[in-house]
Amino acid sequence: MLKTKMLVILHYVRLSVKWCLFSMVTGIVCGLLGSGLYYFVQWANEIRGSYSFLILFLPLAGLIIVKFYHMFGIEEDKGTDLIFDSVRNAQAIPFKITVVSFLSTVFTHLFGGSAGRVGVAIQMGGSISSNLSRFFKLNPKDRSLFVMCGMAGLISALFGTPLMAAFLSMEVISIGVIYYAALLPCLLTSITSFFVSELLGVTPMRYNIASVPSLNVDSVTKVGFLAVGCAVVSILFCACMKLWGDNMKKHVKNQYVRILIGSVTVIALTFLTGSQIYNGSSASLLNMAIEYGQAHPYDFLLKIVFTAITLQSGFKGGAVFPALVIGATFGCTFGWWLGLPVEFAAAIGMVAVFCGSVNCPIASIFLSVEVFGGIGIVLFAIACAISFVFSGYFTVFPGQQFVYSKLRIEYKHSTMRNVEDDDLDGDPYR
Repeated sequence: MLKTKMLVILHYVRLSVKWCLFSMVTGIVCGLLGSGLYYFVQWANEIRGSYSFLILFLPLAGLIIVKFYHMFGIEEDKGTDLIFDSVRNAQAIPFKITVVSFLSTVFTHLFGGSAGRVGVAIQMGGSISSNLSRFFKLNPKDRSLFVMCGMAGLISALFGTPLMAAFLSMEVISIGVIYYAALLPCLLTSITSFFVSELLGVTPMRYNIASVPSLNVDSVTKVGFLAVGCAVVSILFCACMKLWGDNMKKHVKNQYVRILIGSVTVIALTFLTGSQIYNGSSASLLNMAIEYGQAHPYDFLLKIVFTAITLQSGFKGGAVFPALVIGATFGCTFGWWLGLPVEFAAAIGMVAVFCGSVNCPIASIFLSVEVFGGIGIVLFAIACAISFVFSGYFTVFPGQQFVYSKLRIEYKHSTMRNVEDDDLDGDPYR
């Protein structure tokens, strides 16, 4: 009996050491790639800001992006769906996804498409870690876990939020299920990646909120109303993404024509608004809302429209950072009407719309802690909880599955295939 217990302990020590080593290696690789993506996207937005005429070449950029995918043998890009499916079904992800998604995202930002970076970070991280798992000769179940590590590493490098990145990768795939087996590897990967990106000079996302209301009935009530509004905004964002995407795929079968229509529409909207503030990442909108409490009442609506048209026409990037911008500008406007300090309302809006769009309340709470320093964490948690429930089953990730109901302890469906016993790595408790 004692011998058996010692063998079990040694087995788990061996597994822990193995995952520590693999996670740190993955974190170093993801930190380097994530930093590269950060600087290239930043460069693309700065260049476009200096040379506003580049927006006129958005159609050409779109055609090149479609050609990229065809050249790499990818006829229909599944985006983050491919990564989520690989976790559920232990599928291998080709390395070419890293290359083509990286180039396409930089092109999208350089020529004025409205997009973020998290979508491509998930794809790059999943692709890199999947190929590393084959190099390390991991079994299929470990490969699925390793893909989550790659996702966490890339996101952590981009935002400087290792806790949010780790929990987002564990939480985002199957709503209602958190893959706790990935907790240690994902944390080690995201922390290592964060250190690497910090060494390379990547600036983490950090804000100081000038005024935070104390925790009382009045503040909880106002934050509750704001969170409900954020849930509605997240539904509107997800619905617009789906509506534009479904109609484009239904009525325009040719990918080249589809991306041409989208790019011309973005150019037309840019000239109508008379500004390129809604193109690219729109980081200035986010900064103005949170740091100075300034936003126009229509900013969040225009960012929704620009992003939906860009991404659902075939351009690449991601919808998560736009969700942050949409939430901050909405919170700034609606929070003022509720009587909340506008900078604080913008911060609540940013986190709550993020939560409603990705359906990850734990990751959203960690986002508020890491970005805003943990001030007013209870109010942020209330906003995340309300937005999570009231946003329903809408999502910016089509491949996301809802395993459990949001309203009751009710199982919906399974997300994992049956893995043969031979796939398991000698676990004594299997």
